[in-house]
Amino acid sequence: MINVRHFFRNIIVPGAFRIPRTVSVNGSIDASVSGRIDGNVRGDVKTSGKLVVSETANIRGHIYATDLVVQGKVYGDVYITNKAHISNKALVKGDVNAMVLEIEEGAKVEGAIRKNVQPQQPSTTVSDTIVVPVPSANATAANGEEEQQTSWF
Repeated sequence: MINVRHFFRNIIVPGAFRIPRTVSVNGSIDASVSGRIDGNVRGDVKTSGKLVVSETANIRGHIYATDLVVQGKVYGDVYITNKAHISNKALVKGDVNAMVLEIEEGAKVEGAIRKNVQPQQPSTTVSDTIVVPVPSANATAANGEEEQQTSWF
């Protein structure tokens, strides 16, 4: 069996980024390569590759990545298009959205867990248009009762 920690520990390859433990970043990171964060980040982290958040890392912002390994602390929502692994020493205070999710026993996740939910970008334009919902033909059931939305929570 392959040890996941060992596999992701040496993720840094030529062209990947790394934030050492002695570095603090105030602002968002947007990278098209994989990376590893050992330090502190106050802002969103976006990468189209794999991201490793080490045991010494502290991220205060949302994470957007293809794959993710969390061993440190994340204070924000996580949006992963493929696989997320949360280790037993990790703390995630926010929603976790991933296609595949592995959570080790002892990990702390304080938020909702969803399968492959894409983030909704806030609208930046102001409009004077008012949208009024119009009931559709499917809004009522055959017996006249309204359908109610169901939720897991």
